[in-house]
Amino acid sequence: MTTETTAHPQRLTRRLTRSILLLAAAALTSALPASPQMLQPSLRNLTGTITDSSHEPLRNAVVELRNGKTNEVVTYITGVTGQYTFKRLDGTTDYEVWVLFRGHHSATHNISKFDSHMAKVIDFTVRTY
Repeated sequence: MTTETTAHPQRLTRRLTRSILLLAAAALTSALPASPQMLQPSLRNLTGTITDSSHEPLRNAVVELRNGKTNEVVTYITGVTGQYTFKRLDGTTDYEVWVLFRGHHSATHNISKFDSHMAKVIDFTVRTY
């Protein structure tokens, strides 16, 4: 009976020690600095094509992009192909994008900072009549 009573508290002490060590290891792991890849800012690109209702590319369409943090608006004027590109956008910022063409305004599209796509494609169709 003496061996059983002394063996049981030793087993309990070992389990408790093991649990404390596992918790300490988990705490240390979460406190370690992030990997170099995680420290780099997340950058994304936005591209697309602007077409009319006949699916023809629109030249000289004005694509506007608004930064949700700063409210800064940048523009891109499309060429013959109707394509636009905004590169190296901050992945931790929300954006709004829309198109203006000869007095016509497209619907506004939102790009969320929670959207994990680093290469976002948004095509627009603008009524020209």
